[in-house]
Amino acid sequence: MKKSQVVFLVIIALVLGYFLASVLFFGLNHSFKKLPKLWYAGITFDMLINGWSKAYLSYFLANFISFTLAFLLPLLPKKQSLHGDARFANASDVKKMDLYGDGIIIGKFQNRLLRFGGQQFVSLGAPTRSGKGVGIVIPNLLEWKESAVVQDIKQECFDFTSGYREKILGQKVYLFDPFNKRTHRYNPLAYIDMNSDNADGQLTDFANILYPMTGDSTTQFFNQLAQNLFIGICYIVHDLLNSKGGILLLKNLNVEIDFTLYGILQMSEGFKGEIEFGGDRKIVFKAFDDTYNVLAELGLIGKKAQMRCQSYFKIDSDNTKSGVMSSFNAPLMMFRNDNMRLATSANDFDFRDLRKKKITIYIGITPDQLANAKLILNIFWQQLILVNTKELPQANPDLKYKVLLVMDEFTAPGYLSIYLKSISFIAGYWLRSLMIYQSGSQLEANQPDGYGREGAKTLLTNHACQIFYTPREQEDAEKISKILGTKTIKNRSRNLGQGGGGSESDTGRALMLAQELREMPFENELITIDNGKPIMAKKAFYYSDSYFMNKFKEVSPSLRAIDGGEYEKEQYEEIIDKKTKKSQKRIKIKQNGKIPSRSQLEKAIQNGETNIKVPLQNMANIKSYFKELYDDESERFEKLPEIVRELNEEQDEYEKKLRLQRDKDEAAKIAQTQYEQEQSSKANQSVKNIDTDPTEEETINENDSDVEQMKQNATCPNFDELADENQDYSE
Repeated sequence: MKKSQVVFLVIIALVLGYFLASVLFFGLNHSFKKLPKLWYAGITFDMLINGWSKAYLSYFLANFISFTLAFLLPLLPKKQSLHGDARFANASDVKKMDLYGDGIIIGKFQNRLLRFGGQQFVSLGAPTRSGKGVGIVIPNLLEWKESAVVQDIKQECFDFTSGYREKILGQKVYLFDPFNKRTHRYNPLAYIDMNSDNADGQLTDFANILYPMTGDSTTQFFNQLAQNLFIGICYIVHDLLNSKGGILLLKNLNVEIDFTLYGILQMSEGFKGEIEFGGDRKIVFKAFDDTYNVLAELGLIGKKAQMRCQSYFKIDSDNTKSGVMSSFNAPLMMFRNDNMRLATSANDFDFRDLRKKKITIYIGITPDQLANAKLILNIFWQQLILVNTKELPQANPDLKYKVLLVMDEFTAPGYLSIYLKSISFIAGYWLRSLMIYQSGSQLEANQPDGYGREGAKTLLTNHACQIFYTPREQEDAEKISKILGTKTIKNRSRNLGQGGGGSESDTGRALMLAQELREMPFENELITIDNGKPIMAKKAFYYSDSYFMNKFKEVSPSLRAIDGGEYEKEQYEEIIDKKTKKSQKRIKIKQNGKIPSRSQLEKAIQNGETNIKVPLQNMANIKSYFKELYDDESERFEKLPEIVRELNEEQDEYEKKLRLQRDKDEAAKIAQTQYEQEQSSKANQSVKNIDTDPTEEETINENDSDVEQMKQNATCPNFDELADENQDYSE
């Protein structure tokens, strides 16, 4: 029991003992019949003061009995209700849940903000236009003092809160809008360390995002080959940019190739043009195949690039080759768009700094581009999680800050495989998820749009705090009703016939029925927390709370001026932080001032008082970058090798690997041929039993073998085995 409960029981026992002592006093003196006539409230006090006969014995026995009862009664088994005893949390229950400290704002209870602390996650099920932005997202961005990454579909969060997070909270703030020239930049390939021992693994992780191994066997077949081609071309681009010969070739051909997704797409099309080589030789570039062969001959690409690309170049069928290239190009074509190319041409922010510095990143996708943004959002979130789950905070003292992942419109990026797999452990890496979705059916949609029924269950199970706004779908209402539980009520019946009578029985009832949930007032919300009673709370609307509106006043001169002209200019005052007890400077605002109206707030936002300035990207920046990259008089250029050299692998070891791979390819072809013969034999046997004309039979056999023929022409090597330095490569 808690200290407060013990104190309460002691008080009850003392009061009970006081009155029980007078009763025992009459009993021990054999005068019990005189009790009604002689008893008065102060008799216990008088008998103890005056030392009446057996007064102290009576008092001792009375207190012994009262204390025994007071401390034994709570330990007695309670009668269990037949159908449950579900109820909403009261003030005492909410206090026990420790929701009045620091953490993610989840609502209001009795006009006090509720915050969910610790490392656990929060989910919000809220239909569109139900107030999730004004009730959860914006209040948290005005309150959360550590790093944050925000999926901001309408850029509303950026417009309202970016100025406060930069100016008042002292954070570095960025807006990534890949469909607009006014954006900060994010290059996904910059996070791949091509010089590390794990470059292959990092490239494979990224290739799995672009070409997921989902769908039917044919799709997986082409995606596997596309993955290998993508990794090979990444190595080609890296090799060209890291040798003098490669840079001079790109410069002479006037080709702008860099290590970006646009650059990889350009490289896959090959070079166009011709150059003179050695004075008497002219080299003509027409397509990717020609480009690859020339680069290999000139020693401008390394063995890793060749090993990865061989599964593509050994394909005999032109149709299969074309299919692989189509699969390769499909996710990359969007990066040909000028705005997308500019937005992904470099890095203005670094995911690796999110836990080292206070940083806020807004992913501002406008609703009209949501369908086109699915891939870049998917890449962004999966890479962010991958980069920040490589090192635990305990292992690196530089990792000092938690990161709040505000994932509004959670399913907008589609299926995030990394997120689903890591949801159970990313809290240990100081990543906190605030997942916002519209309905259960949205989460349960099949891949790649959703997570399926089991995946949705896994996600919600790992969010210890779940908030529900008024549901619109009957299915969602019924699920919430079951989560809230049932309570036991008395069911009374009366006989209206001759003789009357009636009966009473226990029956069960949902704490809230589905129809009651759908009729819940707009300002109400339901909160469920592990190991706690459900809470019927209010939404924490920022626009009706002076606590939040004062934060807007700190960055907006026009909103400060509502309280008088003397507040319009920035004036600082010293305040004492209640928690740290340290003195801080803050922009002076009028306490208990007026709450700005909606039109006044909107005007301040339109004037740019509450947001930050975002740089304008243009092609001149890219031209300047390539001029510097291709500068053959720079210090970087002088340090580069003439051609690509493998530093960690001897030629004979490499040749052994190639021989091993050729042997594996031959074995795969033999196995494939045997499989086709078996299938053909079965098909012929089946056809003999069917009365068909010879033309139809021939057509059936040709169609059945198309995919198998493609697989025969292009088998995918197992590069994990090739990369194993300890493997025995003896023939």
